[in-house]
Amino acid sequence: MALRGETKEVLKKRLARAIGHLNAVHKMVDDEKYCIDVLNQLKAVQSALDKTAQLMLKQHLETCVVEAVKADDSTRVMDELWQLLRKGSDYNDEQNVLLPVKNKIEENKKNCCS
Repeated sequence: MALRGETKEVLKKRLARAIGHLNAVHKMVDDEKYCIDVLNQLKAVQSALDKTAQLMLKQHLETCVVEAVKADDSTRVMDELWQLLRKGSDYNDEQNVLLPVKNKIEENKKNCCS
């Protein structure tokens, strides 16, 4: 089921808010703002996206998943949800990629944001 009606409008408003925050981050980077200020703005972007995803997931569970279960198609929707949840669990791969960055940060702590 596609997003429709009030839920669609709420999601679009939340996405517009996230886009506004992200545009602010882009400008802050161009303006060479203090790292912590940029990071705080990035947290606002992530929070806006997280809340949007939560709302969308809730809507999906209340409509698409319920309809699929009623149609005896629960295996498919459970597999979809499992794949979605697994996409956010690449923590170990990220740690391996970020290790050289972490080491470089330790070396440069004295020269923050310069």
